[in-house]
Amino acid sequence: MYLILLAFFLFLIDSVFVLNNSTQISFLIIVLILFGVPHGALDLYIDQHLKKSESNQKRFLLKYIANIIAYSLVWYFFPVAALIIFILITAYHFGEIDWLGKTENTVQKIAYSVIGLLWILLLLSKNINFALQIFIRMERSAFNESQWTTLAHKIYPITLIGLFAVYFILFFFKEYFFSKNKYYYYTLLQQVILIVFALYMPLWLCFAFYFGFWHSLLSFDKIRITFSMPNDFKGWTSLLVKAAPFSIVAWFGFMYITFLTLNSKDASGIFTLLFISLSVLALPHLQIFTKIKLKED
Repeated sequence: MYLILLAFFLFLIDSVFVLNNSTQISFLIIVLILFGVPHGALDLYIDQHLKKSESNQKRFLLKYIANIIAYSLVWYFFPVAALIIFILITAYHFGEIDWLGKTENTVQKIAYSVIGLLWILLLLSKNINFALQIFIRMERSAFNESQWTTLAHKIYPITLIGLFAVYFILFFFKEYFFSKNKYYYYTLLQQVILIVFALYMPLWLCFAFYFGFWHSLLSFDKIRITFSMPNDFKGWTSLLVKAAPFSIVAWFGFMYITFLTLNSKDASGIFTLLFISLSVLALPHLQIFTKIKLKED
């Protein structure tokens, strides 16, 4: 509820003051620094907590870094394939965070993955002109702006129809996908509200809200529950303090990328680099975070 009220507040602020792209982007970066990065900085502690052991720390870090390096190489040599991988893993991850239903079998997980995929494609296709500003800067890619714009215009209505079709189907199978009927209606209402914001909120502000606040804070809450921390100021503060060490490392990394980009001839390429940096962290983060879901099944 608080997140929805926050979204309305941001929408109101933009309606009154008409925030320009520079202000929106600055807000986005601040939100990513404060919440987006830290929500993925607890992966080591999550792994140790679920395994009840600290003896595998070096192995964990080596595997984590190896995944990052491997995915970075995919981005360098096969950027289109890397983008598809990123969309798929993001769809699964976003889907599992927003899902209020059961996660007991493959069919149920496919359901929220499809919802996540349609949601990601909706955001990308609606804002294709902004998205291409990032994607076409991948010099080794085969992106053609006009072709992707045409494709996005075709995909956009399909994503809207697809989302409502999925929830229409879920309505007839509520008992199979949801432990209580009310969770279906909560999920549907949540999805409708997110769609409205996606359609009428500017891209960078929408992304700051969805990823920086909605996704990150819901993920934090899931982690808090896993660590059995109280849902109060002390519990949330302890969680943020726990995330601080790896968050600081990530912040310095992003600052370094920003420094290199701003001192280059093409400073606008910062978003491409930041996008790729976030994506290479998403793969190992997903592998760890999914264990929380599996632990509950």
